[in-house]
Amino acid sequence: MTSLAAAGSPFGALGSGGLALVVVVFLILGVRGKGRVKLTASPAAYIGFIAATAASAAGKTWGKPEQVIGQGLSGLGVGQSGGPFGDVGLGAVALLLLAIYLTMALTSASAAAIGVIAGVVWPATGDSTLWSIPCALAEAALGMLGS
Repeated sequence: MTSLAAAGSPFGALGSGGLALVVVVFLILGVRGKGRVKLTASPAAYIGFIAATAASAAGKTWGKPEQVIGQGLSGLGVGQSGGPFGDVGLGAVALLLLAIYLTMALTSASAAAIGVIAGVVWPATGDSTLWSIPCALAEAALGMLGS
């Protein structure tokens, strides 16, 4: 995926980087909640997931969170049979993120962080996994702004 928001957007030319900028700023301001919008945990997690999807599509500077999360997972031995936690695959990490989201009382900031991490981990599990469904939905939602 190279561009989620092309020149034919109903909002004018957004570009992938511009769309990522808008979603990330909305997420940050909504989590802070000092203005008209105060995001609660569930919307913060969903918008965090969409923000990670937009950032991944934009690449360049927007890809830094993806690199940091990837390095953290590599450091924990995820996807390696000799890791400190044994053989832990990306599917297990994806399921763990969902379990944390469903079972813990999260603040809007921690839910947004879970959403952003899931937005990086879930697509990395592969196109034929259950985790690709929310990824496709997020891409479609962002793509609607660009077509």
